[in-house]
Amino acid sequence: MKGQQTSDTSALDIRCHVCGDSAVEMVPGYEVFRGVTSDCRPWHRGGRLGVCRACGCVQKVTDQVWQSEVEKIYEAYSIYHQSGGVEQAVFDMASGRASSRSECLLECLYSHLQLPERGWLLDVGCGNGALLRAFSRFAPLWSLAGTELNDKYRSVVESIDNVKALYTCPPDQVPGTYTLITMIHVLEHVLAPKEFIAGLKGKLEDGGLLVVEVPEFLQNPFDLLIVDHCTHFTAATATELIQSAGYEVVLVATDWVPKELTIVARKAGSQQMKRASHVSSFSLEPVVRCLQWLASVLATARQISAKGAFGLFGTSIAATWLFSELEESVSFFVDEDPRRCGKSYMGRPVYHPHDAPSNSHVFITLPTKLAESIQARMKGMKYGFDCYLPPPFFI
Repeated sequence: MKGQQTSDTSALDIRCHVCGDSAVEMVPGYEVFRGVTSDCRPWHRGGRLGVCRACGCVQKVTDQVWQSEVEKIYEAYSIYHQSGGVEQAVFDMASGRASSRSECLLECLYSHLQLPERGWLLDVGCGNGALLRAFSRFAPLWSLAGTELNDKYRSVVESIDNVKALYTCPPDQVPGTYTLITMIHVLEHVLAPKEFIAGLKGKLEDGGLLVVEVPEFLQNPFDLLIVDHCTHFTAATATELIQSAGYEVVLVATDWVPKELTIVARKAGSQQMKRASHVSSFSLEPVVRCLQWLASVLATARQISAKGAFGLFGTSIAATWLFSELEESVSFFVDEDPRRCGKSYMGRPVYHPHDAPSNSHVFITLPTKLAESIQARMKGMKYGFDCYLPPPFFI
């Protein structure tokens, strides 16, 4: 991507991979940031980020350069490598209670929807089976299946209780129909997202549901830095996309999983097939403000690192990116997930908060609202280090 960038903000002849329009306008200044892969590996600076004037979707320029780089990322992809393949933990903002992301999602799903006692689930892009494993515990009478690009995790997935098969064909070619189809952190990777989910309608039973979970960059600007995320959603643009693919959106939640967006939809009947109008008017401003905030996060962390022994809170996307920008200034990481503690990450030790060096300075590399809840917990536990927040974030 280096040498391919431009700060020109004019609409270029770049076709939107969401709606097909050719008026994608570049976001200035994006190329100065280092990237990070979705499996938490540092990447070089560069890349092009744009906003479609027609549908409002924020997106990477998915040209041959981008596709070649993403192919390299996926060739070496290692899911949840920081915790030995175990899905990341989600921590309650008040209590700090940990649960897996899948458990958190399913608890909310079951509290809002009446799912039948028996049914068939297809998890599209199932990875090493985290959602399938959690769903098998929630609904032991359901039959489960998953899809993936390859069979790297076949033996792991097919060993999960009630999983009948892992398919490596395109999802619309999977045999049978399903009561529930889930796509957890998949749609942001798909080059033609509208066509992709439209193709899943034939896999849903009458009355069946589609559950889509994606990052929301307005809650979590770090998402913009993930190299292999080609679309960056808001509740409005994701809803519009799913409706335009022939679904009726029945639920939109931004608080089920921190930093993420959940949409539940069903196949639209003839009464709902009228084309919805496009989302709110085009603006680069929200994306520019996100980039300005990311720049201020880096500047703030650099200032704090000059105080002495300096660590980063977290071992996921945000902390990986900030480490790549500050590398020599970072002495250690702090993480509340016991599966990640006591190990080395990026050549630095990972401490649980109660083991972190005394009189050190720990920067909480998360969106400000989440960081504030963590700082409050750390102060309440009276650990021996000082916690620092990122700057306030406003859209």
